[in-house]
Amino acid sequence: MKNLKNLSIPAYLLPLAAISSIIALIIAIVSCTGEGFGMANLPWVAMLTVAAVLLCGGALFFASKRGDKTLSSICVFLMVAVVSACIYLMIYGKADVFGTVIFSDLEKGYAPAERASNLGAVSIVFYLVSALLIMVASFFRLNKKEAK
Repeated sequence: MKNLKNLSIPAYLLPLAAISSIIALIIAIVSCTGEGFGMANLPWVAMLTVAAVLLCGGALFFASKRGDKTLSSICVFLMVAVVSACIYLMIYGKADVFGTVIFSDLEKGYAPAERASNLGAVSIVFYLVSALLIMVASFFRLNKKEAK
C-alpha cells in the first residue's frame, strides 16, 4: 500500500487502459461467436491483450517500488506497441465483415453479420481508447519522486 502512494495521478491511467483492453477483448470474443464470422487471429489478440495487462503491472511495479524510470518507460512503450498490434489484428481480422456489411449490400439486413461488424468496430474503439490512455500517461512521470 505504501508503494501505491508513490505513484502520480497519470500513473492511474495505465490500469484504466488495461481495463479498457480487457473490455475490448471480451467484445472481440463476443463478435466472433456468430457462425462464419470468427477471426483466425483472435488467439493472438487475446495473447497480446494479456501481455498488455502484464506490462501495465510491470510499469506500475517499476515506477512505485523501485522508482526505476527507464524500466517503467520501456514497459509503457511496449504496452503501446502491443495495444497497437491488437488494433491492427482486429482491423485485419474484421476487414472482410466490414467490407460486406458497411461498404456493400451483400450482407445488409443479415443480423449476425451486422452484429459481428458492429461489435468488431466497438472493440477497435476500446483498443483505441486504451492506446490513447497509455499515450497520455507516457507524457508524465509515473512516480511522485525520483529514486535515491
